[in-house]
This record gives sequence, structure tokens and C-alpha cells, in this order.
Amino acid sequence: MNASGPPAVAPEIATRAKPALPERPAIRRAAAGIGVYAGVFGLSFGAVSAGAGLGVAQTMVLSAVMFTGASQFALVGILGTAGSPFAALSTALLLGVRNAFYGVTVSHALRPRGLRGS
Repeated sequence: MNASGPPAVAPEIATRAKPALPERPAIRRAAAGIGVYAGVFGLSFGAVSAGAGLGVAQTMVLSAVMFTGASQFALVGILGTAGSPFAALSTALLLGVRNAFYGVTVSHALRPRGLRGS
């Protein structure tokens, strides 16, 4: 290191360094918001599930196989009030199917192109 300041960077190395993307802070804020939402949802679902008498393993399986929050809460709510499993499953299924119809509409609006963007 020379006494006059930091060592010089070779020009070929300096040109290889990529600047930070301007979208990165916005992406980080969005990811943090989604993370906070998912954490709060998970805590509340865990509390409702435990209150309904389900165990930790049962709650985790529900979260792994049921992809809509309304379906999860409906199923646990009906089972927790001594409702029939048929009523709980059919309600959860109907709530999940509703999201499929929303997804079709949204996909037409957004026109997703997959991973390659083609």
C-alpha cells in the first residue's frame, strides 16, 4: 500500500464491477413486507390451530398442503367448533377453487412469460 492513499485498482477490474441495480431497495422493501405478512399470518394461524386442538405436526401439514389462508382458517375454524370434517373440507375446497378463477383473470392481465421471458 502506498502512503498517499488507497491502492489503485487495475482498470480491467474496475470495469468488471457491476453497479447496484436501482430496483434493489424496492425489491428488498417488498420482500420485507411479504416476510412480515407471512410471519404474522403464520403466528395467527398457529394460535387459531392450537386453540382448535390441532397439534404442531397437523398445523404444519395444513400449511404445507393448503395454499390459501382463507381455506386454512375455515377448515380449522369448522373443525374447532366440532363441525363435520366433510363441511370443513368442502368449505376449504370451495375457497381454494375461488382463487383459481382469480388467477386466470390476473394471468390474462399480467401476461406472465415464464422464467425465460420469451
